[in-house]
Amino acid sequence: MQPLSCFSIRRASGACFLAGLCFPASAQQVTPNDAPAVPQVEVKGASALAMRRDDPVGRISVGRDELLRFGDTSLAGALQRVAGVSVSGGEIRLRGLGAGYTQILIDGEPAPNGFAVDSLAPDLVERIEIQRSAQADASAQAVAGSINIVMRKATGPARRTIKLAAERGWRTASPSLALQWTGRDGSAGYGLGMTMLDERRRERSAIDVQSGDVNVRHVDEDDDIRLRKLTLAPRIDLDFPGGDKLGWQTLVDLAASDSAVRQLETTLQGTPTASPDARGRALYDTWLLKSDLSWAHRTDGGRLVLKAGVEANGRDGDYVFLGTDAAAKPWLRRAVLSGAFERRASTSGKYLTPIGAGHDMAVGWDGTLTRRSESRTQRDTDPLAPASGAVNTLDQRYAATVGRLGLYAQDEWAISTRLQAYLGLRWESLTTRTSGGALADASTAARVWSPIAQLVWKLPDRPRDQLRLALARTYKAPQPRDLVSRRFTVNNDNSPATPDFQGNPRLRPELAWGLDAALESYFAGDGMASVSAYARRIHNVTLLALRQESGVWVSMPMNGAGASVHGIELDTRIPLPGLASTTLRANLARNWSRVDDMPGPANRLAKQAPLTANIGLDARLANNARAGANFRLVGGWDARTAPSLVEVTGIVRELEAYAAWQATHGQWRLTVSDLLQGVRHSGQLYDDGAFHSARLAASPRHARLRLQFEAPI
Repeated sequence: MQPLSCFSIRRASGACFLAGLCFPASAQQVTPNDAPAVPQVEVKGASALAMRRDDPVGRISVGRDELLRFGDTSLAGALQRVAGVSVSGGEIRLRGLGAGYTQILIDGEPAPNGFAVDSLAPDLVERIEIQRSAQADASAQAVAGSINIVMRKATGPARRTIKLAAERGWRTASPSLALQWTGRDGSAGYGLGMTMLDERRRERSAIDVQSGDVNVRHVDEDDDIRLRKLTLAPRIDLDFPGGDKLGWQTLVDLAASDSAVRQLETTLQGTPTASPDARGRALYDTWLLKSDLSWAHRTDGGRLVLKAGVEANGRDGDYVFLGTDAAAKPWLRRAVLSGAFERRASTSGKYLTPIGAGHDMAVGWDGTLTRRSESRTQRDTDPLAPASGAVNTLDQRYAATVGRLGLYAQDEWAISTRLQAYLGLRWESLTTRTSGGALADASTAARVWSPIAQLVWKLPDRPRDQLRLALARTYKAPQPRDLVSRRFTVNNDNSPATPDFQGNPRLRPELAWGLDAALESYFAGDGMASVSAYARRIHNVTLLALRQESGVWVSMPMNGAGASVHGIELDTRIPLPGLASTTLRANLARNWSRVDDMPGPANRLAKQAPLTANIGLDARLANNARAGANFRLVGGWDARTAPSLVEVTGIVRELEAYAAWQATHGQWRLTVSDLLQGVRHSGQLYDDGAFHSARLAASPRHARLRLQFEAPI
């Protein structure tokens, strides 16, 4: 498959923008006066809560109504309001942990390597399932838990809708378009989802560099970012006599990004860096094709589900850095051409059979084989004398093969009307081999047994209250890029805060035991309250070792001894008395962690967010109008990433509001985000007892206004 060219995406996004300008008027001309309003696709709160209450493994289901409530154009924006979920740098985290501790699944299978979940449009998603503990029929690489993205299926009545949106940010405008088309012809259901996005962002940061207690440099950084995306999700469902079902689903995702950055340095004391005026521009084209075929067959005593899938994705990058010295003379042009290509085949099977009243047994397998190759060519030249040849040339290539096989058995048993049990045992094998160019070949293998036990007990004389307990063994495998011993160099100002990075072929998987407990209460009027606690003990924790080689700072991942993680979560949904159709939502998560081999304080695991909280109101108004608001807080923290290096993250406070109403034969939705317009603080602190330095950044935030219009076509 050939990726869509940057020009094609640019032309498609331009069409999206023109459609956004023209559609409301044209739609009014072609739509009859008695045309129905746009259909309300909604998962009722009671239904989602009932699923959560009755599920033996305690999945939290986030339905379409909640995903689309604020009109978000990405899943990251929609999920950051959910209890225990945080977003950092586009990475979705559970229990404050990313970096591979949170497992991301698409329809129950691990997401593609490098897949940007935060850029997936909620319009293509049926629901999100959040699972705090492990489950035998999914990969055990879920130390912090799993987030399963369930894509929309070809079910329901015939429907065609279009959604147009425009977002206004600081000196930017970002149009988007979404189409949904579903239908049914006898036993066949079909559907197509499409989203287009042309997102632009401008960001400014002020960076202060300190040596000891003295400011030595001030850097003004200017970032201009543009992302153009086209996503298609066709699907077909076939029903056969006898109850058999055949389903086909595909996801096509094309993206082109263009980012330009400039750093202007003011030297306050000492000598300037090699490039006080530094400019960089990065162009990336990425593509993904994922296709799955599933078959469900009913037997006399049970149900057999088979699934097979293929997947391919790629990335082509073109990066240019231009460094200018203190005398305003360009001295370095660094051109980096990079590429990645990955293909994967997967298969799974599951046989479920009842072995008694309220007692089901299942056995199955799932496996994937992934082949990934990456290339990176770096060429450094003198911008004033390019004909003189390269100052330095670096050619780095590698290939990795990852094989995973899981075998499992699970038992779901309603022991009594008040007690449910889930028992599972999973064996998982993971093998990774890397090779390429002048790099040393490396291979790792892991074999993990994962026993899983979960209980749900309804309290005596309190049928709406229940207690959950879960015990599971999970693991986290090293990423292939971390196993390759190639060096990634920084362009300017190599320091303890901005070191080069080099992979480690001797990395081993991290193993963890986890315990979860929750007390849940469900009450009338679609209300609920939950308090939960968790604890994890992790072995072979991956840490970053920081050292100097010939005066150059280098960081490398290394296995340490262990870490302890624990926390509590509160989640509640309360219909307000006296206020019809108004619901209060509130959640709070507090996390703690300690890495054994890392000196304190701030010896936090994987830059774990210590606190996340949300409080919001949603109200149904007259004439089917809706409105609401949400306040989100993420606590600031210090995290020691190496014995002498601490990363600092400031507090995040965000306020957003929305209103939705019917007009012009469709539905309008207005959303305002980042109303508080605060400043994001971050930085790195280095202190080895003899030398102290700091690099602190401040990035102002700006309000964003988004207007959507959705109508049948």
